Amino acid sequence: MKNHRPSLRFAPLSAALLLAISTPAFADAGAADNADARLLDLVRVIANPEDPQTTMGSAYELDLKQLQKFNSANANDILRTVPGVYTREESGMGQFPRIGIRASSAGRSDRITVLVDGLPAAMAPYANTSAYFFPNIGRMSTVEVLKGPEVLLHGPQTTSGVVNMISTQIPEDAAGMLNVEIGSFGTRKIHAHYGQTQGQWGWLLETYQAQSDGFHQIDRHKDDAGYDISEFVGKVRWSSAADATYPQQLELSLNYDREELNVSYLGLTDADFRANPDRRYGLSALERMDRGRKSATLRHQIDFGANTQLHTAAFWFDTYRYYNRLNQINGVSLGGVTNIINTGQSNAALFQGILDGSANTTHANGVRYGHNHPSFVSKGIQSELHHIFGQNVQHELIVGARWEMDTAFNADKGIGNSIYQQVNGSLVYQSTSAAARQEGDARAWSFWAADRIKIDNLYLMPIVRHERIRTRANLAWNATPAQVAARNQNSLNKTTVGLGANYAIDDAWTLLGGIHQGFAPPGNGAGMGTRGEESLNYEGGVRWRNGGWGVDAIGFYTNYRNSMQTCLVANPCPGGIITGTLQTGRKKVYGLELGTFGNLHESANLRIPLRLAYTLTDGEYTSNSDTGSVMKGDVIEYTPKHVATVQLGFETAQGWNSYLALNYQSRAWTGSNARRPGVDSRLLQTDSLFTVNFTTGYALSENTEVYARVNNLFDQQRITHRGADGARGNAPREYTLGLRVKF
Repeated sequence: MKNHRPSLRFAPLSAALLLAISTPAFADAGAADNADARLLDLVRVIANPEDPQTTMGSAYELDLKQLQKFNSANANDILRTVPGVYTREESGMGQFPRIGIRASSAGRSDRITVLVDGLPAAMAPYANTSAYFFPNIGRMSTVEVLKGPEVLLHGPQTTSGVVNMISTQIPEDAAGMLNVEIGSFGTRKIHAHYGQTQGQWGWLLETYQAQSDGFHQIDRHKDDAGYDISEFVGKVRWSSAADATYPQQLELSLNYDREELNVSYLGLTDADFRANPDRRYGLSALERMDRGRKSATLRHQIDFGANTQLHTAAFWFDTYRYYNRLNQINGVSLGGVTNIINTGQSNAALFQGILDGSANTTHANGVRYGHNHPSFVSKGIQSELHHIFGQNVQHELIVGARWEMDTAFNADKGIGNSIYQQVNGSLVYQSTSAAARQEGDARAWSFWAADRIKIDNLYLMPIVRHERIRTRANLAWNATPAQVAARNQNSLNKTTVGLGANYAIDDAWTLLGGIHQGFAPPGNGAGMGTRGEESLNYEGGVRWRNGGWGVDAIGFYTNYRNSMQTCLVANPCPGGIITGTLQTGRKKVYGLELGTFGNLHESANLRIPLRLAYTLTDGEYTSNSDTGSVMKGDVIEYTPKHVATVQLGFETAQGWNSYLALNYQSRAWTGSNARRPGVDSRLLQTDSLFTVNFTTGYALSENTEVYARVNNLFDQQRITHRGADGARGNAPREYTLGLRVKF
């Protein structure tokens, strides 16, 4: 039995499990292996992936080699390979991922903590957590997923898990990469970066450009339903002299990202989806989202000897999300239009004609577009100290704090709704109303402390976290006394604790377990006394490693004592509520995560790696909500019972590498009332979906590779989402050709 020591890699939290990724035996590791590891540890949430016997939670790392197997820029494709994670297609192209972990909220990834380089990536983590802005996962070098007690070292959403995306790091030597792709639906991509380190200075320049016409065809319009993404990143780093008494590093990262997305909240009736899932109704043609971010991050690290390290990060994120969206058709708000047709109500024929363009609108509002133009500024500073001490009983002490201020501006452009009439299948402009600009804010202090303790083969990690949050909303300029009285304000203090444990039975077998209290803030639209989401989370399992093979089996149980849903147009609460939050009562969730990896065959000329991820989930609401919209015994929304992915590779010494991915997700209920007596549940569920992705590549030289990819090989399209109005599905079969050059 080897003598494991506490990791000296001072990541933002202590060690967690790597589900080992089989990497091509005959491929070059790439520029990422040339990256500067000195600051890389600071942006990780998995501190010691090489040694699973020292880890205490459920965690998985998808490194650059794994990401490049399928060369996908779709977060749903990437994250579905991780047990315990559920993804749901909304646009079919991956720009609006809906990510849930262990049956967290069915909203827009608003009950998980999304990080980039270890810092919160949400538009406003305390004021507005919904991921209307999601980082471009296609430019990332590593993706980490963490669950269990150690999520308390991050937050503020700690009820389920953490997704951390690690960007391209500054290389130690001069190195770069160019990746170009062309594909179906007019899709094209360029991703390039170059950097180097000379003496005490290092730098990196990077760009990510992507365009597509999309696969949807808009009735009676030539406009596309695609996207246009343009992102630029620059980094510069200074390091102290090699003989410095206290070695230091300072790194500045600047980012500019702009995306134009021709997306719609209007789906299809069930009959229209079955007839043509690629169709989009013509009266949605004017919908556009323009979103983007400017950001600056300054990181500092200093070593006070071999066992003590302090790292600090100051950050500023300025994010906007301008969306001209369809929100009412012939007097019916979005959320009820397709239901009129699906259920055969008395005016179904008129509404079907309006959607088809064969009938004129008859209501005064006709076709109403809302101009939702919010922007968000999030700024703060975070500092964390790591110190290792002890001999027979060894400790790694972690103490940290973060101050953050989120400011949300609504109606940035000062316009509210535009009215059109549909006449002979065309939209005829009528008028536009004004909207008063408002502001909301959130101020938060976070504190956390943990001690990773080693006693022989046993590791223990007690953790405590405290959140102090103050929020305000509806801060209108020149407010009247009545407007001041109507402001939503909230103040809360929340302390949560957790304990993780890991015991190495021998070199092959390891037991792990953990318990922690989870919390998620309610946002700045909440009234005084709103507690936020609360849960008690348990996990336990076993991991086995032997001769290149491994199995991870982890069971989990979560008791949500106060579950919460963020009400959005894209994710309305029961009754059609689209603002604020709804306390949905108690619920319990339990399940099993299973991961397996290994090589089915390995010789000098051929290797066949296998990777499997499976999640079984079940649960229900265990009490009524305060409003009665959720009742005891109701089902949990958008939580498929079975999710599985099997990846099989064929890697040759001649330069050919091919990979096959089999993906399955069972149906899920879309409303908590789906199984109540007397409720017709046919329109309250998604379809089960099985897809196959295939990619193959050939190394022209040590640094040049060409590849081809086919997504959804058998062209299976099913209903994956219902909202904000109507059925939505995944993309059809898609072909891609790519070239990657490293230099």
